[in-house]
Amino acid sequence: MVFEFIKKFTEEDIGKIVKIHKSYYLINEELSSVMEAIKEDVQSAGVYLGEDEKPSLALLQILASKTDKKIEVDEKGAFLFTCGRDLLGKAVRKTKIKKGLVLVQNFRGENLGYGKIIGDLREKDKIVVKNMIDNGDFLRREKN
Repeated sequence: MVFEFIKKFTEEDIGKIVKIHKSYYLINEELSSVMEAIKEDVQSAGVYLGEDEKPSLALLQILASKTDKKIEVDEKGAFLFTCGRDLLGKAVRKTKIKKGLVLVQNFRGENLGYGKIIGDLREKDKIVVKNMIDNGDFLRREKN
């Protein structure tokens, strides 16, 4: 569920979240009022946050300003992560945490996706962060 995912990164409130069918959306009060007034079956509204087990890239971007659970990677690591690869320890440039879920960012602070730390970040030639979702996923799905 999106609420549990958010809590893994921050206790801060990110705003009003509604579930529409299988998807979660971030809406403001004005949009909430409109949804109540029209009394129709709404298909989507606001910023798409993802589904139960799959957060959207927009949600990761929102979380980036509310969490320290980030890992900065070098240019080669950023490219490989965006291609769906896991991260080796030598790609890690900077982080404040050693376990759990992390937002993966390049040296400019741009979100690339998120991963799970699965090893000792000091081990340069071993996989240390498992790629969970990256911003190249959309393009890979569109290749057929």
